[in-house]
Amino acid sequence: MTDEPHDTSTAAGARTSPEPVGPVTLRVADGPLFAPVLSRVVSMVLARADCPVDRLDDMLILCDALAAHAPAHSRDGHISLRIDTRAGMIELRVAELGRGEASELVADAQLPDVGNVIERFSDSCRIEPAADGAGEELVLDLRFGTPPGGRGR
Repeated sequence: MTDEPHDTSTAAGARTSPEPVGPVTLRVADGPLFAPVLSRVVSMVLARADCPVDRLDDMLILCDALAAHAPAHSRDGHISLRIDTRAGMIELRVAELGRGEASELVADAQLPDVGNVIERFSDSCRIEPAADGAGEELVLDLRFGTPPGGRGR
């Protein structure tokens, strides 16, 4: 292990694609640490994935909305999060939501003169049944860069 910074550049100066980061899974209790833990972990994962700053800002706005509203929709006083990166995208999965609560969480993110923050800043927003069958998961995708064969933002 060295003290040298992580460098993805080649000898010719071109940058190589970083390896995907994750998945990173967290389970955080509702309370004052939910917002700072979420934003810091997401920031670290996106930095490792070479996410551009404008999309990092978009994800942090989403994190603020989730921190403000998700605890009211948890089924047991905790929120589980799974952060996964792939070439040019990140998926944020918000779990341990009660039945019918994922759509309520999205609805709560409505702001006057702005619209729905979750729908506006994510590239896709979907609701899936929880893996354990006891509730729902909200899945948000953000694309960045231009993956092969795809369009970047």
